[in-house]
Amino acid sequence: MDGFDDRVLVTGAAGFIGRAVVAALRERDLPVTAVDREPADAAWADDAGITVITGDLAEQEVCIAAFETRPRAVVHLAALTSVLRSVDAPMRTFAENVTITQVLLELSRGSGVDSFVMASTNAVVGNVGTETITAEQPLRPLTPYGATKAAAEMLLSAYSGSYGLATAALRFTNVYGPGMSHKDSFVPRMMRAALAGTGVKVYGDGKQRRDLVYVDDVVAAVLLALDTRFDGRAIIGSGNSVSVLDLVDTVRAVTGAGVPAEHVEAPAGEMPAVVVDVSASAETLGYRPTVSLEDGLARTWQYFQAQ
Repeated sequence: MDGFDDRVLVTGAAGFIGRAVVAALRERDLPVTAVDREPADAAWADDAGITVITGDLAEQEVCIAAFETRPRAVVHLAALTSVLRSVDAPMRTFAENVTITQVLLELSRGSGVDSFVMASTNAVVGNVGTETITAEQPLRPLTPYGATKAAAEMLLSAYSGSYGLATAALRFTNVYGPGMSHKDSFVPRMMRAALAGTGVKVYGDGKQRRDLVYVDDVVAAVLLALDTRFDGRAIIGSGNSVSVLDLVDTVRAVTGAGVPAEHVEAPAGEMPAVVVDVSASAETLGYRPTVSLEDGLARTWQYFQAQ
């Protein structure tokens, strides 16, 4: 199938994943409308192929301005993604993750968009213990963040079924890689500790398992969804879960730093495992992760050293 070859609207474009998606689209010489309430990437100012719209998608005029650029596809990455913040502010989480998604879908329906790709999460299925997570498990979210993403997935399904819009819910696992120096997730915390010669806090015994996916593999999944007008749900991870202790050991090997681990009490709701099956995503989407954890962490370390 020929690749997608028209304008793409990217929300959350100035974020970690958003910047990588915009860069990949521009490498294909595709025009991009980049929307974010944060300041745009400075490099975009010199790129005539990027139309930058700075503002909050909760403001009607921002949404209208974005769709006046006549995109044929939307990659919706903007969201409130913090589980803890969602518990503290469930109403705001609903407004940002559900209401804005509804508005974008409705504007897409009326303006010639034929493909809508949204970043979702495996938190939509809640805590399944150490079971392997698949895209077919029932939705049983345990937090406002997970619930709002589940609701947004249902909206995508409705717009696909009622209006023929190709809607893809891509459930990312823990995304890491260059460009995340401003983030406070575990990988950047370990990288900063390695640079500073300090340690990291590990919840509980550190045997809980996590799936980490390199940002280039996530971008490849987004491009596949656009190219194939993918319609449905797909899990986007590495398919290789490792314990937190193994992850720390890999960072030590990559960086050459000690990175001592201090074990602290795990917060309520700490998941015992995130183990995902990406084989179905290979069949339906053509998604096959290519970057190993060691290689991905090595590239991330090079990025942090250069900052």
